[in-house]
Amino acid sequence: MVPGGKADEKNFRILESMPVRSIITNPANGTKLPAGTRSVALRGAAWAGDLTVARVDVSIDYGQTWSETTLAPVRNRYDWNRWTTTLTLPSDGYFEIWARAMDSRGRMQPPVAPNWNPQGYGGNTMQRVAILIG
Repeated sequence: MVPGGKADEKNFRILESMPVRSIITNPANGTKLPAGTRSVALRGAAWAGDLTVARVDVSIDYGQTWSETTLAPVRNRYDWNRWTTTLTLPSDGYFEIWARAMDSRGRMQPPVAPNWNPQGYGGNTMQRVAILIG
């Protein structure tokens, strides 16, 4: 379905499980840090609907390499999994921090949205946060 177009009911499929999703809650998009900063503490949350979050990874090189985060225990089966990690930055400059989660069935957040839908329930693309050092 094209956004803004008329839906053809024969193309609809019932969403039986929410897709895995992670978000970065700190630092905020557009954060500026002093020159020479080489370590950034990250935190965020991930959710996998009726499944569990198996892992959350982060990248600062546009997805070429990934680092695993530390998942905190959940308070109940449907709670968001909090995660933390500390990134080491190689230099001053512009960085995009990417986050992706994987659920207990091995499904991972995609870099782009493959399943757009009018309510946005399939919108689980990797989150990107831009930061500037210096």
